[in-house]
Amino acid sequence: MGVVGVSDQLLGLPQFLIPKDQLLVGGNVVVSGKEALHLGGARRLRKGHRVRLADGRGRVAVAEITRVGKTEVILSILEVLAVRSDVIPLTILLSVIRFERFDLAISKLSEIGVADIQPVVTERSRLSGSDIKRLDVRVQRWQGLCFESLKQSKGFVATMIRRPRCLKEAIGTVTDASCKVALLAEKGGGGLFHTLKKGKAVFPAALVIGPEGGFSGKEKDLLKEAGFISAGLGSRILRSETAAIYGAAVFSELFACKGEDS
Repeated sequence: MGVVGVSDQLLGLPQFLIPKDQLLVGGNVVVSGKEALHLGGARRLRKGHRVRLADGRGRVAVAEITRVGKTEVILSILEVLAVRSDVIPLTILLSVIRFERFDLAISKLSEIGVADIQPVVTERSRLSGSDIKRLDVRVQRWQGLCFESLKQSKGFVATMIRRPRCLKEAIGTVTDASCKVALLAEKGGGGLFHTLKKGKAVFPAALVIGPEGGFSGKEKDLLKEAGFISAGLGSRILRSETAAIYGAAVFSELFACKGEDS
């Protein structure tokens, strides 16, 4: 099995997704469905072109197109890279907000590369009965958005979406996190970066973001009892999706610095 680094040439190749356990050196891969339409249609790739194939679980291969059909594309695997994880060991516990804005948050958080996103139903989530019934269906859509972001960002491992939970259940899933922070809606307070640097942020980590209007008093007590430290958002009140993206970016930078120091 060939093992190479991620060169500039490799990064320049378009990436497509395939099911796991199909990346075998010397074998052929058949791509069908939406990925085949994208590969042979929108991208107009033809025989002889090389692409990246990813399974979303850490394995990426270089492949060459051998045939483009109407409904499927056949590729020959040239080289499989060493399995690697490029996600940040961070779980974002994000209060469910209006679906179009939650979709945006999912796309951007997975593009940044957080490991997991835990949708949380809070007291102020403002979900109708029909919205709650649609949550399980939305999870499939959200996971699809994560894989689309993986394609765009040319990552190795896709962000995983957990099933929606109430706050109490959600914080019970991150008991192994070494660093647990709650971004609160109130103005002021120690900023996230300052709070993490002061406390020497360690990973894995968990970051919880409330809905517009913030957490209820009872929910704040739950977070405190669970060991979450609070961090402010500066002089402005941010929307939930903005706060989540901002928080993930700060953790991403700290994780990158940690890797450079080790």
